[in-house]
Amino acid sequence: MRGKVFLYCLLSAAISLHAVEGMFSLNGITPSLAADMKALGCRFDPGGIWKPGEKCLAMAVVNLGATGSFVSADGLIVTNHHVAFGAVQSLSSPERNYIRDGFLAAGREQEIPAPGYSVRVMTGLENVSARFRPALKAGLDGAKRLRRIERIAKELVAEGERTPGNECLVARFDGGGEFYRVTYFKIRDMRVVYVPARSVGEYGGEIDNWMWPRHTGDFSFLRAYVGRDGRPASYAPDNVPFRPLHHFPIARTPLRAGDFALILGYPGTTKRWLTAAEVANEFEANYPGRIALLEQYIALLERISTAGEAVKIKNAGVLKGLYNSIKNNRGLLAGLRQNAVLERKRAAEKELAAFVAADPGRRKKFGQVLADSERLAAQERELIPLVVVMNWLTRGCRMLDWALTLNRWGREKAKKDMDRQPGYMERDIAARKERLPVSQRNLDLETDKAVFAFFLDRLLAADSGGFFKDLRLEIAKAPGGRSDAFVAALYRDSQLASLDFKMRMFAADAKAMAASGDALLALAARLQPAIDAFNRRRDAVAGSWLGVKPLYIEAMRQLHPDRPRYADANSTLRFSYGRVEGYAPRDAVRYSPFTTLEGVLAKNSGEPPFALEERFIAAAGAGRAPYVDPELGDVPVNFLTSNDSTGGNSGSPVLNADGELAGILFDGNYESLGSDFLYRPDITRSIHVHMHYVLFVADRVDRAAALLRELGID
Repeated sequence: MRGKVFLYCLLSAAISLHAVEGMFSLNGITPSLAADMKALGCRFDPGGIWKPGEKCLAMAVVNLGATGSFVSADGLIVTNHHVAFGAVQSLSSPERNYIRDGFLAAGREQEIPAPGYSVRVMTGLENVSARFRPALKAGLDGAKRLRRIERIAKELVAEGERTPGNECLVARFDGGGEFYRVTYFKIRDMRVVYVPARSVGEYGGEIDNWMWPRHTGDFSFLRAYVGRDGRPASYAPDNVPFRPLHHFPIARTPLRAGDFALILGYPGTTKRWLTAAEVANEFEANYPGRIALLEQYIALLERISTAGEAVKIKNAGVLKGLYNSIKNNRGLLAGLRQNAVLERKRAAEKELAAFVAADPGRRKKFGQVLADSERLAAQERELIPLVVVMNWLTRGCRMLDWALTLNRWGREKAKKDMDRQPGYMERDIAARKERLPVSQRNLDLETDKAVFAFFLDRLLAADSGGFFKDLRLEIAKAPGGRSDAFVAALYRDSQLASLDFKMRMFAADAKAMAASGDALLALAARLQPAIDAFNRRRDAVAGSWLGVKPLYIEAMRQLHPDRPRYADANSTLRFSYGRVEGYAPRDAVRYSPFTTLEGVLAKNSGEPPFALEERFIAAAGAGRAPYVDPELGDVPVNFLTSNDSTGGNSGSPVLNADGELAGILFDGNYESLGSDFLYRPDITRSIHVHMHYVLFVADRVDRAAALLRELGID
């Protein structure tokens, strides 16, 4: 069976020569890579992708948790509807429902602040690996190694942020084989300009999510503002639009099948360098556990959200993210199974073992790598059930999140800045403080209580190591030994639902917090030692991996020197290139790379998520020029390319052969979700909204005349 799968992939790769594996770092544009891009049809100089401090393509790309790009000289940014969804949700109410109806600012004076949103423009990428060499020497305890690496990273960040306006981070590449300091210009004043109605921006909903063919207008426009001195500033009425070094012109010529396409964006995480033992953990424990948890969590929120329109609006963003996560996780699990990733990894490591054994030098350097990886993966396996719950616990429970954050900050502020936990240094405080009122907007106490009780039950069920044994005893003393009774008492005796109280506690020290008598703050103080013990256990394993994974990757690269050289995605700016190209998902089925406006209308059933508004239907019937592609005979809506991408690439600009904006990435196809682990050139596709459709909706449906003028559309 594995032989047949391998043969199929070889044949597919031979057929699909346009697909290119790799999410390449901006410092990785080698002459051979540039030549390959040119051979695929690129007409601009690949060396112009990244020129620090100068006008270049990368200077038009922004990081806002996902990706966006500048499309005017006055800081106008285009990204996805689902990326801007959190802003319109926070600004919505039953009386003014921007989620349902969309939003359009007729002029700049009508643009409204986007709560909690900021963007970062990358200005520097520096290899700082040499600074970390002492922390990576053999024989160091895993936890101690991790602490040393964190200390060095904090020092590098502090050095880089001496320049006003800079925000820095240190990113690991190749499992810790290399470290880079990334410098950003961070813009804090973001405003909503134009978001289409949900019937456009989320057309097809969860039914179509990750599927092809797609027919959605997943786009939105924001604007970046700075102070009059050009420096980052919090919102103020007299702030001015940011002037980027570069912005993308809108492509006027329609794309064709086979055309070159470049994507620039911030892909979050890929797992192509996992060992076989790590893949087994994902396949057998992590994804099954996450899917089971998410199924129950979604059912709980759906039930609670029937309480009324206000509750539904407040829970909309969380549910939207959960729907996306569970479908993604199911697709990843299916991809692991269908692509026989675990079997392939085991076969590759069997080959690696023979390769290492055949040479004394390799035996000396790499002889323990596979055994060490098995040992560390086994230690991780024991923690997975609790990790799964802990990863969602504070994301779902706002009151607990605030309590833990305030408790931690109250203790960390007493330390010297460089001795504090990452995320609680002076550089982090303004952002943490700003998040308190933002998260307050979507608080529904009944939802929060139910979610807290839900996660407490699952936390205790997953805690085989006894980290939370004291919490178990506390809950057992509640009426009936029930977590919901335990939570009800906590919320009754807590003031954390008050923004004023939170802000006062943010300014207080640990002693003042304890004196407040707040039940949730007191619980956070009791929980923190257990959380710290759990994190120390995880950190010991993570630190040990830093001594093993770089060697594993180096050995694999020696075994397969012709494999494309790129690190797994780590939320740093990357580029990928390919072509406009369809695919064949199964026998006798071949998908073309474009969908059209007629396809949008054909799906319209009148029932969500396929319910078009009358004004859209009228616009589609009133004339579609000049947005029609003559070859398609209609307005192109969505399209496929063979570019390599993953989560975090949402909102990435799709550039044509001349470096013009042809589309906006918003998804990948379901069949390729497993490509986070194993790249499949025959079926790995990225899905984008075509700029012709963006312009059609903005012009004919929403009459966004000022926006179109700014985009240079006559």
